[in-house]
Amino acid sequence: MRRKCNSTQVILLILVAVFTVLNPNFLSPFNLYNFLMQNEYRIVMITGLAIIMLGGEIDLSLGYQISLVGILIGKLLTADVPVPICILMGLAAGCCCGLLNGFLIAGLNLSSVIVTLITQKLFQGISYLLSKGMTYSDFPEPIMSISGMKGSTMPAGHIIMILSILFLEGMFCFTILGKNILSMGYDEQVLRQNGIPVGKYKLSAYILGSFFFAVAALLLISRQGLAVSNMGNGLEVDGMFAVCIAGGASLILKNSEVKRRVPISNFYLGILVIAVIENGMQLSGSIQYYQYVITSVVVLYSVIPTLPAFLPKKQEKKQKN
Repeated sequence: MRRKCNSTQVILLILVAVFTVLNPNFLSPFNLYNFLMQNEYRIVMITGLAIIMLGGEIDLSLGYQISLVGILIGKLLTADVPVPICILMGLAAGCCCGLLNGFLIAGLNLSSVIVTLITQKLFQGISYLLSKGMTYSDFPEPIMSISGMKGSTMPAGHIIMILSILFLEGMFCFTILGKNILSMGYDEQVLRQNGIPVGKYKLSAYILGSFFFAVAALLLISRQGLAVSNMGNGLEVDGMFAVCIAGGASLILKNSEVKRRVPISNFYLGILVIAVIENGMQLSGSIQYYQYVITSVVVLYSVIPTLPAFLPKKQEKKQKN
């Protein structure tokens, strides 16, 4: 596992070095500050996904969860609903999305891949029904100041991002909930044999994860200054790519013989790799499609070395003497 942690760091350092050579402005204070502001929502999003993935499950619906929450908040804001109520309702809607996913997966013992693929379309449909294809904008200053777009010297988004990282580290290090979620991802059957209610912890992981997706939606609409029904489209791919970079195949494919402990910091390094590629390609003036190619190569490099442990072992034929 130490090798995988180091390789994730090395990938990030190599990319930073390459893009700095291509454009010295890459490491300029102005670009680094913009880079941080542009990716606050991604850091918060990966916090939620890490909770679910370290619990041994997956969530492919996160992109349209973010869209749904963003549209709901945007619609309420344009209807002159007080800002605190808009935010609370958006967070509550996000938790409800997680509750639905968690109930179907933990309560009905269904596959998380199948369930979240289905709810992805469900959340997409609800998002478009709410918006009717409209774009919501002209948000009040309290919302725009969260990301520092208006009237804020110390944007709340910075604080939210830091708190989300501290929350994730603290939960898995110091709480029973976090330790049981980690153990569930490592070997669910052991927990069951010891009488621990696995279903309750799966449900908790999905609700917590979706709460952070909702916070990410709030940061995103604050950053963009608008809410549209496709605003979260593709974020699930970014999330899964970051997971692949963080832990290779060990977090995607399940095999009881494979130990799936992955350093929590690797999740953040994984999403930073995606963001660095995007920012570096933009600064270098390259065609956007090259960004997809480079990202795919990096993900393949991270995944392929871990695949052999998951492939079925061939039984060697005994040679007759």
